Amino acid sequence: MASITQAEYDSLISRLAAVEEENAATLLEVDTFFLLWASALIFMMQAGFATLSAGSIRAKNVKNILLKNVLDACVGAIVWYCVGYGLAYDADNGVNGHKAIGFIGSGPTNFALSSVGDHSGQDKGKTWIMWQFQYAFAASAATIVSGAVAERCQLGAYLIYTAVITGLVYPVVVHWVWDPAGFLSAFNSDDSVRIYTGCTDFAGSCVVHMVGGWAALVAAWVLGPRIGRWERPELFEGHSTPLVIIGTFLLWFGWYGFNPGSTLMIHGQANVAARATVTTTLGAAAGGISGLFIKRHLPEWAGGTGLYDIAHTCNSLLAGLVGVTAGCSVIYPWAAIVIGFFAALAYHFASCLMRRLRIDDPLDAFAVHGASGLLGTIMVGVFAVKEYHTAIGVVKPDAGIFMPGTTGEILAAQVVSAIIVIIWVVCCSLILFGTLKALGIFRVPAEYEVAGLDVSKHGGSAYSSEANVALQFSQKV
Repeated sequence: MASITQAEYDSLISRLAAVEEENAATLLEVDTFFLLWASALIFMMQAGFATLSAGSIRAKNVKNILLKNVLDACVGAIVWYCVGYGLAYDADNGVNGHKAIGFIGSGPTNFALSSVGDHSGQDKGKTWIMWQFQYAFAASAATIVSGAVAERCQLGAYLIYTAVITGLVYPVVVHWVWDPAGFLSAFNSDDSVRIYTGCTDFAGSCVVHMVGGWAALVAAWVLGPRIGRWERPELFEGHSTPLVIIGTFLLWFGWYGFNPGSTLMIHGQANVAARATVTTTLGAAAGGISGLFIKRHLPEWAGGTGLYDIAHTCNSLLAGLVGVTAGCSVIYPWAAIVIGFFAALAYHFASCLMRRLRIDDPLDAFAVHGASGLLGTIMVGVFAVKEYHTAIGVVKPDAGIFMPGTTGEILAAQVVSAIIVIIWVVCCSLILFGTLKALGIFRVPAEYEVAGLDVSKHGGSAYSSEANVALQFSQKV
């Protein structure tokens, strides 16, 4: 066997090192692209929210709700860049003596990305795209509230509460649950700080949907119902079923960035992302089918109508998506179907309760996101698979109480975490929306509301053929 010279050996070692370096860089670039793709899908959900919202309200307020959805994305981006991202994720734990705390992010790096350099590009854009990915989540949380205050909220108040939710209320919950330093985080290795096993909320049933949904509940309650809402409910039906359907499909499509994308990488996590995709699909499908028959067959006293209700079916489908979001990576596919069914029930009864309490929520934002998000958070403690917990890096893996190997700790962690988040969101929201109301800047004047916000604030109807019709009905509900 021929021997090689030292020079040839050194050359081979050098080439091997170069190949390994190139391979590592390629893997980082693939992960960056994966997050870029996922964040683009999540951002597309803004179009879904806008379309669904427009179709679910009266035609005379379409311009107004669409503008507010646009501003959600704009205001959210600036506030998340300046403040929100730094409060949510503390990138400086252990750097220059800084120690992250469990309540809120405090390290300087992520405030306005002030310490993020781009000189060497060693992480191949991962730092940059992580900001974009997390921004897309933050914008979604704020947008949920817009549906609950539709048709009667002042634009200025809307901008204020969007900034507060994106810049404080939501980031604090993100830090608790998703930052490894957070006291509710399942990725926190400090047993003296972490509560039980920590909360497993893979993609945001609690962090995103409960925050948005419970804030929406408080906003709708403080703002009060639309004029005539309970006296003549037949006049308040959504004006466009096609827009509702399109919005629902856009949101479902975006959820494939929301849930699978929460692996934060594809290299080494492809199996988890693929499983999350399947459970996402099944949760949505089960929710939609269940909602269709729940509304059709339940007795009238339980909220049934005897009809195949399209809007109710779409909201039930979205409730299934919300419900499966927390556990999409740690449950079996059959469990996603069960969760979808119960999420549809949770949505239905929460929606009925809101009506009985006469809290006017035009898009059922609380029922879809708040109630189903709570159910989805708790269901992780029922159906989680211990081995799947290990696969996503949970520090103290546990199984749901219906699964083998359970200690019951995870159910306790999920319930306690949900309660803490609800208390935080409700208290902050009461202060925020109560202050806006006390200042007299929360609700539009009655004459503007009756005429329609498009005519009153935006120069005419969203549908040119209806501009004159809107004026004719300016003195009616």
